[in-house]
Amino acid sequence: MRKLFFVMLLVAPTTLSSGIAQQSTSTTTAQETQNMGIAPKEPNGIGRLDLRVMDEQGNPVQNAYAKLTSIRSDGFECESWGTTNAQGVAVLPPIHMGTLRVKVKAKGYRTQTVEIPTSNLSQPVSVTLARK
Repeated sequence: MRKLFFVMLLVAPTTLSSGIAQQSTSTTTAQETQNMGIAPKEPNGIGRLDLRVMDEQGNPVQNAYAKLTSIRSDGFECESWGTTNAQGVAVLPPIHMGTLRVKVKAKGYRTQTVEIPTSNLSQPVSVTLARK
């Protein structure tokens, strides 16, 4: 029984580390990343922005900061923000959606502000940043 226990201690870390190594070598692009955006089903309803940030050559922009501002029809303002990953993707937390504006900024790029119709949230929203 003791030998079986020691064998398990040796085999389990090897199996786990090979699984982790396989996951970390995965390279997906923003186009291959599953859409996580949600368009609201009613005025002032809950929605979520799936943002894809690229440079002028179509390369992903990592660590771009995005702030989504929503002005609801009842006058309340909601905000959601996040940072893009290595594929240039940021999926922002869900908020109540009204009139939407997203501001995207990244080091070495000009800040971009874009107005977004809520119906566009059912698909990823792309923003292209120009270098300074």
